[in-house]
Amino acid sequence: MRVLIVGEIPFVDTLAGICRAKNHKVDLFLSDDLEDQAVLDDMVRAATRCQIAIESLNESQSGKLWLVEGIEANMPAGAPLLTSALAASATEVAGWTEHAGRVVGYGLLPPFSPTGLVEFAPALQSDFEAVSTARRFWEELGFGVVRVPDAPGLVRPRIVCGIINEAVRTLAASEISIEDLDAAMQFGMNFPRGPLTWADEIGLDVVVGTLEALQRYLGEARYHPAPLLRQKVYAGHLGKKTGRGFYTYEPLAP
Repeated sequence: MRVLIVGEIPFVDTLAGICRAKNHKVDLFLSDDLEDQAVLDDMVRAATRCQIAIESLNESQSGKLWLVEGIEANMPAGAPLLTSALAASATEVAGWTEHAGRVVGYGLLPPFSPTGLVEFAPALQSDFEAVSTARRFWEELGFGVVRVPDAPGLVRPRIVCGIINEAVRTLAASEISIEDLDAAMQFGMNFPRGPLTWADEIGLDVVVGTLEALQRYLGEARYHPAPLLRQKVYAGHLGKKTGRGFYTYEPLAP
C-alpha cells in the first residue's frame, strides 16, 4: 500500500518506520518543511497517488486546518484520511474537507511501538468503507485497536495532558525540582515516566494544542494551559524534538 504521512516529529517518523517495516511504500513529509514551495508541491503530488493518508499535526488547530485541506483536496476518491484527533476531533476535521466520509480519527502518544495501542475514533461523517479500511490498516501494522468516542484529545491524550498541566502548575507554585516532581509521580504513583519527561517526549506545543482544543470543546477552566507551559512554547523549548524542554537533549534528527 502507498501511504502518505504528514505531520510533526516524533509522531510521523516513528509511524513511517512502522509502515516501512510492513513493506508499505511511504511518502513522508514533516510539517515544518512545507513552507518550502518545492516540498509542498511534492506533498501534493504524493497525495494524488496515495492509497491512505495519515495526518499528525497537533500543535494548533489553524495549522491542522491548512494541512488537512491541502492533503484531502488532492487525494484519490475512496482513499481514507486518518487524522490525529488531539488538536481537533475527527468530526470537526471531516467538516473541513470536500469528502467528509473518508476521515477517520486516531490517537497515539509517543513513545509508541507497533505492539502498542492506538485509539480509533470514527467521525460522525465517516463512511463504513473508510472505517473498515482504517481499522484493518492499524491492525495489520500490529497495533491493538480500541474504539473510543470522537472528541478532541480522545482518552489517553486528554488524561495525560491534564496530568502534565497540573504538574507544571505544581512546579511553578512550589520549590520542588523538576527531577523530584517526576520521581514522585513515576516511582510514587507507578507512572511509566514522570509527567514533565512525558511532556518533553510528546512535545510541549502538542500538549498546549491538545489542552486548548479540550478547553474550546468542553469549556472547562482546568484545561487552560499553565502559564509556564505557554512560556516554554513561546521560547521554542518544545522538548526532545528541539533539544530543550523541561530537560535538555540532543535535538531529534528530521
